[in-house]
Amino acid sequence: MKPLTKAQEELMHHVWDIGECTVGTLRHHLAGKTGKKPAHSTISTLMLALDERGYLTHREYGRTFVYTPRISREQYGRQRLRRLVQRFFGGSGSAAVSYLVKDENLSLDELNALVRQLEEE
Repeated sequence: MKPLTKAQEELMHHVWDIGECTVGTLRHHLAGKTGKKPAHSTISTLMLALDERGYLTHREYGRTFVYTPRISREQYGRQRLRRLVQRFFGGSGSAAVSYLVKDENLSLDELNALVRQLEEE
């Protein structure tokens, strides 16, 4: 799948929050979050691009499209994380984790808690 632009990614987060939606329901949702309602054409264009890239699917009811996420937020997060690890850490997951541990100054207790959590999953 092609990577998303910042605007497309932001819109996908709202679609994941709502689930199935139309451009109109999404505009209403965004107005409730930001205080202003974006232009119908702007949202429609972004939704069509997300559909073409495979992130959304749609059903048509007359001239209205009802969009549904084709990929979950978690799946998208995993894809992004894989690309990040590949791009900045040469594909080494341990190098990425090592960097995060050092950068976030995690304590031994926090690291042990993470290991226990991973073992349980």
